[in-house]
Amino acid sequence: MREVDSPSAIYGSGQLQPGPTVVAQVPLVNWVAAGHWQETVESVSPADCEAWIDTTKRVGRTAFALRVKGDSMEPKVPDGAVIVVDPERQPANGSLVVVRLDDDAEATFKKLLIEGGRRYLAPINPRYPVIEIKGPATVCGVVRQVLIDLD
Repeated sequence: MREVDSPSAIYGSGQLQPGPTVVAQVPLVNWVAAGHWQETVESVSPADCEAWIDTTKRVGRTAFALRVKGDSMEPKVPDGAVIVVDPERQPANGSLVVVRLDDDAEATFKKLLIEGGRRYLAPINPRYPVIEIKGPATVCGVVRQVLIDLD
């Protein structure tokens, strides 16, 4: 490590540029709430949310955030990352989505694949299997942003 007398020795003498502009704040909710978000969003109070997350993406008014659990979406989205989800955005083939399969209480986060009229939920981590959506499923929203803390 080398000691530095002033920040300009590191950053140069030019002006520092501002970071991205925060466009909205979205509630951080749990995975069960995410699976039923469209039915409950109007009755959610600020006290029901773990936190409010700043986003630099333009999202719909019903957007929410989730903390990723597990490593099925690594290396792109690590365990503990926060994803910003927009229920008002239409999913497409290859979209990262939050989906609730109708026989599950919790939602899941995967990549949506559409092939020949069939729909699949694919993890990014190859150690996990691809899931064919055979029964009813609800797309809770499309992931618009991934936020990762490095500490």
